[in-house]
Amino acid sequence: MRVLLTGSAAPPLPDGAWPHGVATPAAGQGVPTLADVASWWAPHADLDVVALAAQGPGFLDALAPVAPEVLAGVVPGPAGPEVPVALRRRTADAGGAPTRPTVYVDASQVPAAGDAGTLGPGSPDPTVPARSSTAVGHLLALAVDAARDAAGAPGRVVLATGSSTSHDAGLGALRALAGAEVGRVAGDAAVEVLRAARAALGGTDLVAAVASDVPLLGLHGASATLDGRGVDAAVAQYLERELGAVAHDVAAAVDRLASDGTGGGGALVGRDLLATATTGRRLAGLPGAGSGGGLGHAVAALGGRLVPALRVLADDLGLDERLAGADAVVVLADELGAHELGDGTVREVAARAGHHALPVVVVARSVVAGRREQAAAGLSGAYAWDDGDPRALVERVARTWSRG
Repeated sequence: MRVLLTGSAAPPLPDGAWPHGVATPAAGQGVPTLADVASWWAPHADLDVVALAAQGPGFLDALAPVAPEVLAGVVPGPAGPEVPVALRRRTADAGGAPTRPTVYVDASQVPAAGDAGTLGPGSPDPTVPARSSTAVGHLLALAVDAARDAAGAPGRVVLATGSSTSHDAGLGALRALAGAEVGRVAGDAAVEVLRAARAALGGTDLVAAVASDVPLLGLHGASATLDGRGVDAAVAQYLERELGAVAHDVAAAVDRLASDGTGGGGALVGRDLLATATTGRRLAGLPGAGSGGGLGHAVAALGGRLVPALRVLADDLGLDERLAGADAVVVLADELGAHELGDGTVREVAARAGHHALPVVVVARSVVAGRREQAAAGLSGAYAWDDGDPRALVERVARTWSRG
């Protein structure tokens, strides 16, 4: 029996890591890794282990089987010293034949830039930490160059946005790509910055691998959940206004470039023949535009695509082809609940496994979803170790679901 094993028992990360160091939950002691579960299941079946991580360093690690080449570089740091970064490059398809280069980068490698600000008196915590995405712009510039083939033709760049430590709607990244001075851009200046930033891509196929479908603004936008990370409510409201101002300026620039036909970029996300004049105004509401503190918004303004990170990984790792050779699927999770069934690994994998009529089993620390929800998601079984021994549970489930 051949079992495809994937997932993670670590608590899921929220989309966006601003302010730096606040948003990352720590995994509890005794949490099994994917490698642990593989070693416990291995005596009972042949395993195909597929690592999937929507954001952070795990995103690049998951791509190692198809993008083994690691490129080292540096980008300007917020305080002067350069920041080392790593990129992964893919130059061959699954069969080993040369293909258009793809470079994968992770926004969490670089810190937010800029100076901390204050809201003035009247707030319990008036400090606004540095939040500019300038370093991400420099990271993208490196990736664009690395994605060119031997003849200089543009390639594909995939930016994992979810663990970004910035929160500026991607304005810093746009300025860095354009080589523009620091500061707010509006009117004609915004048009020229966006034009130059698109030109810097040189025809690159830019993809934002977004960790969630959060929009830029509103009650469910990038700033809406900052209070859960210890950010003062007044600061969160201030940031919402700041992101709104950036969105307004960028939208006007996008529409100006669309109307005069001199944008120098690719087809814009969400563009259609009936609503060309309103393309810019729709960017902030795109699913994923608020990912990484608004990096998705910047990618969309550049003419790039916003694609769920797990979908990017599944496609590039050839998950569908690997499922075709499996007899069953096992997904490791922290909690089987709203997140996993909404936009987590369980949902992505189960939907694809359904096309192959494969049973999908979830092994998790906790199961809160009911049987009806599990069935609707295409799951054949869900098991929780709760306060028990995860190894004992995995071995029992492995014996249950393995033939012979």
